[in-house]
Amino acid sequence: MIEMNVEFVKSMFFFTRTLRERAFRGLQKNGCNDLSFRPSTGMSSIGWLLAHQAAVYDFVLNMLIRGNPPKNPDFFDSYSGGNSANTGDWIGTPLQEIEAYYDSTESDFLFWIENTPVEELSRKLDESCESQYHQGMRIIDVISDMFAHLNHHNGHLSAIKGDWCRQKES
Repeated sequence: MIEMNVEFVKSMFFFTRTLRERAFRGLQKNGCNDLSFRPSTGMSSIGWLLAHQAAVYDFVLNMLIRGNPPKNPDFFDSYSGGNSANTGDWIGTPLQEIEAYYDSTESDFLFWIENTPVEELSRKLDESCESQYHQGMRIIDVISDMFAHLNHHNGHLSAIKGDWCRQKES
C-alpha cells in the first residue's frame, strides 16, 4: 500500500507543477509581468506567492521531515507565511532567483520521495517538530497537506489573473 502512495505523491508533484506553470503563464500571456502586483482583494503579490511555494517545499522537507534548518534561510524567512513581519509583498527578488529556489527545493523533494524507504512515510512527527500543527502527523499526511497548501496558492495565482484582467478592462 505504501508503494502506491509514493506513486500518488509523484503524481501530485507533477500535477502541482503543471498547475503552477499554467497559472503563471496565464498571467504573463495577459501582460502581467509585475511580480509586485497585488490584486484588489489584498491577497499576496505574485512574486511572494511564487517564492512562498518554494519555501513550502523547503519547510516540509528540510524542517519537518529531516529536522534541519531551511536550505536557504534568508530566502525562507523572507517568504514564509509564519513570519509576522511578512505582509505578502514581493521584496524585489528576481524571478530567476525565485525559480532557481523553487526548482531546487522541488527537485530535492522529488529525489527524497524517490529514494526514501517507504516505511518513512508512516513515521509520525514528534513533539520536537518545528510546527505544532504537524506534530503527530505521519509523513504521508504532511506531504498531502503540503500539496493542498501549494495548490491553494496555485488557486491564488489564478485569482490574481482574473483580477488583473478586470483591472485592465476598466
